Amino acid sequence: MQTRKSTEIRRQQIVDIIRYIISSKGIEHVTISEIAGEMGTTRGAIYRHFKSKRDILRLLIDNVEETLMDALDKAMVEKDPIQNLKNILLAQLILAKNRRKTSFVVIMGAMQFSDPFIRKKILKLILKYLRRIEKLILSAIGLGLIKKSINPKMSAIVFMGLIQSTITVWSYKNFNFAPQKIHQQIWKIYRQGLEAN
Repeated sequence: MQTRKSTEIRRQQIVDIIRYIISSKGIEHVTISEIAGEMGTTRGAIYRHFKSKRDILRLLIDNVEETLMDALDKAMVEKDPIQNLKNILLAQLILAKNRRKTSFVVIMGAMQFSDPFIRKKILKLILKYLRRIEKLILSAIGLGLIKKSINPKMSAIVFMGLIQSTITVWSYKNFNFAPQKIHQQIWKIYRQGLEAN
């Protein structure tokens, strides 16, 4: 039991180091040698936890998924699906600011990774996220809170796109933004597109 716990702690430390490497140097620098150097340990010690870059990316994507879904769950505290969408938007912007670009860069960098397993894993994560948003939109349509003519799938993609494009723009400005201020502006535009007739 103690060995398993220390393995989990070590893997989390490795994830934290990987996030640091990605945010400071770029995903192309995520190598076993670079991780070992940052941790002050040997490559062999890292190989006890990971066999390849695929294993590293798999763990990172799992970590991103866990963080993302946890943020969604915590944001959905209202019975009103529109308010939950608004809460999710704010939660995602705050998460992006706090995590800097690492979650976004992990996904974008890993998508460019030619490994079909990694690409399929990322697609599964994106579809899971979109289904959660789509479900809220469908609920809002059912309650008459937004137009019945709204396409829930496309609206979910636009919602995700608003977040990702905002993160991209602000990553070039070193994440120097106030999530609450940006949130109000983005939400107003998105909400106007959903207005009930």
